[in-house]
Amino acid sequence: MDTILYFQSPSKTSAPDKIAGVRQHAAVADWHVQVVEGAPSPKALTRLVEFWHPIGVILECGGGYQEIPTGLFDGLPTVYLDRNPRTLPADASCVSHDSVATGYRAAKELLVTGHPHFAFVPYPQPRFWSDDRECGFKEALALNNLTCETFDGVGHDTLQSVRWQKSLRRWIKRLPKPCGVFAANDAVAAEVLIAAAQTGFDVPREVAVCGVDNFAPICEHTVPTLTSVQPDFLKAGELAARTLGEIAQGKRRKATRLTFGPASIVRRASTRICRRYDPESTAAIELIRRRACEGISSAEVVATFKCSRRMAEMRFRQIAGRSILDEIQAVRLEKAKELLKNSSLDVSAIANFCGFKAANALWKFFRQETGFSPTEWRRQQ
Repeated sequence: MDTILYFQSPSKTSAPDKIAGVRQHAAVADWHVQVVEGAPSPKALTRLVEFWHPIGVILECGGGYQEIPTGLFDGLPTVYLDRNPRTLPADASCVSHDSVATGYRAAKELLVTGHPHFAFVPYPQPRFWSDDRECGFKEALALNNLTCETFDGVGHDTLQSVRWQKSLRRWIKRLPKPCGVFAANDAVAAEVLIAAAQTGFDVPREVAVCGVDNFAPICEHTVPTLTSVQPDFLKAGELAARTLGEIAQGKRRKATRLTFGPASIVRRASTRICRRYDPESTAAIELIRRRACEGISSAEVVATFKCSRRMAEMRFRQIAGRSILDEIQAVRLEKAKELLKNSSLDVSAIANFCGFKAANALWKFFRQETGFSPTEWRRQQ
């Protein structure tokens, strides 16, 4: 069995899905994937190569990995994952996130809120992907004859810098309202939500916020929960592994530059504008989003309201545009589609993951909603 070395960057937000994508291809190619954490020194790399005799290397870039010299891997087939392609030599192969497309997707989400003003908060330190996301966001707004204000906070500060946070609060306070704010990633977006709360602005009615990465430990624990663009990290890992295999086998003699885009957007409370203010219905929507695939029932959702079942259903429909059961089923359907598209799980396992009592129940519901069986839909994807 051949071995490839996967050097994991300090950034953990995307690592599990990227590695899963690599392993997905490795299972077909009959490879062993050896994951190594921490930037390799020349001496450490030499010893690893002597130990494993790998057929190639995938270097996941981010944080300090951005500056690792490309000459370190001379003689080894190498694919750079999520490194700025503009800083690589012409003969280097890489797979990079299409951050411009991510900016477009965030703009569409914030435009739907109906807010007339828009703003962008970059990463506090210079990052190419932050610049590209801003570019895509502004291009999409310009298509709709709208403009964007950018927070001028890029320098040597960090997210934890008191100076940067104070400056962000002052900037949020003077923004025209209501405003849709796109942040370079989820960590920055979380700071925007804190700044909005500290300055007394309602999210999402006065300030709607969207991040990038869909990093659950952040997105599910902000107040309110954070809407985020989900990059297709699974596809990124698969592309990197496939490209590495082609290079190692001599099928690719020229440098390859591939991109992966956003897979979806996960809408949470930070951009969900309801037609009327009803905190119980809004909380019920969040409850369903979190627990639909755990098998939550309509009765359990109704129990969170301080009114009769009939009144709860009426209020929920006024906010969500559909019944409580339909909302539960819609969340389950989207999760089923995600698993069918991005995993090799069989239909029985997917039914279990999505809160259906049996595979047959998922099969019937899926065909009713899409016109296809789960297997047929997966084949089309």
